[in-house]
Amino acid sequence: MNINEIAELAGVSRATVSRYLNDGYVSEEKRAAIRKVIEETGYRPSQQARNLRSKVTKLVGVIIPDIESGSVSQMVSGISEVLSVKGYQLLLADTRNNTRAELKFSKKIRLTASFSWERCFPENICT
Repeated sequence: MNINEIAELAGVSRATVSRYLNDGYVSEEKRAAIRKVIEETGYRPSQQARNLRSKVTKLVGVIIPDIESGSVSQMVSGISEVLSVKGYQLLLADTRNNTRAELKFSKKIRLTASFSWERCFPENICT
C-alpha cells in the first residue's frame, strides 16, 4: 500500500493525502475519507521515504572497540535506551580493536546514516 493507492481509494489527490499525513490543511470531508481508508488498510507511512524527503535519518552511528567488554556493553545499552526514548535508532559497529576497521566503519556510517554528516553530542539528542 502506498500514498497513491490511499489517494485513489479515498477519492482524493496524492497531494491531499500528503498534506493529511504531514498535518497540513485538508477539508474535514476529505480528512475523514483518508482516515477511513488508512484505518481499513492499516497503512503506515514508510519511514525510509520520510527520511529521503526530509534528509534526516534519526540514526546515530556508534563505533565500539570490543562489544564483549562489560563496560562497553553497559555503555551501548545506555546509549540505546536514551536514543530510543528520543526516537532515534542505533547503528552499531564492533571493530574488535582494529584501527583499520574503525576507519572503514566511520566512512561507511557517514555514507549510510546521513545525507549531511554531523557529529552527535549528547546535548543535541538529550534536550
